[in-house]
Amino acid sequence: MKKGEARQLQKGEARYAPGGEAGWATGRGVGRRELLGAAITLGAAAAANGISRAAAALPAAPPESGLSNEGLLKGEAGFQPRKPMALPHPEILGFLSHDQLAQNCEAYRRDFQRLVVAERVLATMARDAAQGNDYGLIRRQQIEAANSVLLHEFYFRNLAVKPTRPPRYVLDNLNEHMGSIESWRADFIECARIAQTWAILVYDPYDDRWHNLPAGEGDAGGWVGANPLVVCDVASHAYLLNYPDRAKYIARFVEHIDWDVVAARYRAVDRH
Repeated sequence: MKKGEARQLQKGEARYAPGGEAGWATGRGVGRRELLGAAITLGAAAAANGISRAAAALPAAPPESGLSNEGLLKGEAGFQPRKPMALPHPEILGFLSHDQLAQNCEAYRRDFQRLVVAERVLATMARDAAQGNDYGLIRRQQIEAANSVLLHEFYFRNLAVKPTRPPRYVLDNLNEHMGSIESWRADFIECARIAQTWAILVYDPYDDRWHNLPAGEGDAGGWVGANPLVVCDVASHAYLLNYPDRAKYIARFVEHIDWDVVAARYRAVDRH
């Protein structure tokens, strides 16, 4: 691994530290999770496997699986795009400032880079018992970063520039799966209040139902096989510049869901 990459993963990155509303910090806030999950992990793997030599050139990305031609990502770059997306809205007046969205976008780009670095290391890492601990740590970093990248992109794309109301198509499905929009909203707000990092409305094609769920960095894969319809980022880097109180941010988020995007997502995956 290049020295520059190691510095990027170690120095003063601002990250969400689970366990408190004031988890957004630099330098000291990186702490155990980030150093163990990224810098120490990648450093140990590099020392053990000679990654510093092999990582001079990034291996070619694997071919996309076809997700860009079907499902929620139809027409998009695929599950793990090799270029970070641009913000659809650099500012949302009355909801999120330019600086707030820029801060969250930086967090997204850091996780994008963590994903790239993890895949670079995995491309040449030995698969043997002697390196099992390092392999496991890198794999977990890859999964956490990939989930974060994907959920950030869903989040940015389902933000509306002004308050909107759900179309009849969404309301009918909410009524079928979760009761009234008021009951859905109350439950989603509670999920967002207690969630570590994400609150998500998903569609599960296995039971053909919609579900609200809270998720954290370690379990952001969420409901296995489910498709995200609404994604709310509740890590403090998503709101703390504009909202000292998470509850106020969540209330404003619910008003700024782009329901046309939600409808398009469900149409893309509804099995009926």
